[in-house]
Amino acid sequence: MKTTLKIKFLGLAALVCTSQIEAADWLKLQGYQPEFFAPKGVIVPYRSHKPKVWGFIQANYKKDEGKILIKNGINKTPFSLLNPDLESQSGMSLFRARLAMRGMADNDNLVNYFFMTEFGNNGVNNLAGHRNVGTYFTDASVTLKHIKGAKVRAGMFKYPGSEEGLQAVFVSPYIEFTSMTFQQLLERQVTKVGAAQTGAAAGGAQTVHYTSTEINRPIGAFRDTGVQIFDTLPLVGSWNISYAYMYGNGNGVSMSSSNDQATHYGYLAFEKIFANPGKGYYTNSLKMFVWGQSGKRKLLSNNGAVTTQIDADRKRYGLGFTYHKDGIRVEGEYMRASGMIYTGAKDTDPDPQTENWQFQFAAGSENKADGGYVNLQYEIVQRKFEVFGRYDYLNRLTNDTKGERDFKTLTLGASYRFKGATRVDLNYMIRDAKAPGNANAQKVLDNMGNRIAIQITAAF
Repeated sequence: MKTTLKIKFLGLAALVCTSQIEAADWLKLQGYQPEFFAPKGVIVPYRSHKPKVWGFIQANYKKDEGKILIKNGINKTPFSLLNPDLESQSGMSLFRARLAMRGMADNDNLVNYFFMTEFGNNGVNNLAGHRNVGTYFTDASVTLKHIKGAKVRAGMFKYPGSEEGLQAVFVSPYIEFTSMTFQQLLERQVTKVGAAQTGAAAGGAQTVHYTSTEINRPIGAFRDTGVQIFDTLPLVGSWNISYAYMYGNGNGVSMSSSNDQATHYGYLAFEKIFANPGKGYYTNSLKMFVWGQSGKRKLLSNNGAVTTQIDADRKRYGLGFTYHKDGIRVEGEYMRASGMIYTGAKDTDPDPQTENWQFQFAAGSENKADGGYVNLQYEIVQRKFEVFGRYDYLNRLTNDTKGERDFKTLTLGASYRFKGATRVDLNYMIRDAKAPGNANAQKVLDNMGNRIAIQITAAF
């Protein structure tokens, strides 16, 4: 994305409309076109009908240092294999390849549109090796700006939520998501599952689990189809407030129009803009935010004789902050989850030479998880070279002694930027997992190893 240009437009518009520079935020950047721009240094209303085409490519190499454990023909260590297909421990991948178009559809800049396609090798097109899920389409939305203070966006787009999920993915130097975000926010959409599982089939857990028997939809990609009301407004002095409410059908990246999985999303943020505010990802500001989502999920459980419908509640919520000033970035977020707790990919093929990966969930609302992260980045050379470190953790199934799994990751890295978002990132992930109440499960987790990744991002 030509992020710098977009944010400059937004900043200029804010300067004209409010006599202060507002922060660029993801709701605004992804939601609508700017009100003003300065093509030759003169601020004029934005009235261009020419679509803006942009995109980016991310290609990476990863190597996992863990071990593979196969027992009775079943691969027990998906965490030692690389996403999205869980086939190998090292390799190169065209991870993301996105092409987008956005613009103004009317004469008064009150109707805006946004479309994005995805051609990369990731969960949108190759989830757990199931290439049939590929949609190659992630975003298609229209924003109406007729009501001051309450813009309306409709279609398929990123829902308001966690900072890690809401931000533009190509701006972050981290190649992999945190454990909490990857497991409990980045939703795997399934409907058909097998019989209820407890004990050994559920990793020793006492709570009821279900394992999918069919994967036919892409990863949720922090997106949904629905209607959103949102805006960013000035408060007092250099403070702004951003809010959003979205009603979605809960189907993620999907062309389904069913609302059987209706989900409510809410978001609220307060942001203070510092002097010399900068722009875009480099906006100098302090932002504090809170978000939540609550919805239904429908599972069809077949035990070989009859099919039973399971109606589950899925809730996710969190709070956090971001701080950026003079090349120092500090971020933190705490998140909680209840219901539809994702407990990992499971190999269901007893042939030791092949795997058929399916997804397992602890569906009941009594099942809980919590996690978070703290991130520190420092620019040694401004806008060119930075070093960073992030600690993240996930406590999964905290309500089940035998089923609980605790994950910790320390990611250290460096990034060199050529121009804008075009750069090369190096990450080294020090990973650890514990099963505090289950010695047998711990023997499996002891196979987890560290991981190294290098990624090139090219934006245009």
